[in-house]
Amino acid sequence: INMGATPDGISLYLFAAGLDPKTVELNIQRNLLTVAGERKLQVSPTATYYRQERFGGSFRRVIALPEDVDPEGVEARYRDGILHITARRREAAKPRQISVQ
Repeated sequence: INMGATPDGISLYLFAAGLDPKTVELNIQRNLLTVAGERKLQVSPTATYYRQERFGGSFRRVIALPEDVDPEGVEARYRDGILHITARRREAAKPRQISVQ
């Protein structure tokens, strides 16, 4: 997972090749983002594997988000094996410029 922040929001990149995006579950509760799913790998029963760097099966990750993230402003896209999640910050939490008169 790579996570970055800007004054407008948060971007998360989860490297998840081989997933069916329809099976990924995203939930947000109390600034905790939960990502869960299952990767199914085709394994030949007659092959001998000397090294396997990708795992199959269920997974679940819980990611703490900053307190000023708006739960209604979370979006997710899956493309080329990368799950990109963006979360906007609440308007009240954004810095604003005050002009002096």
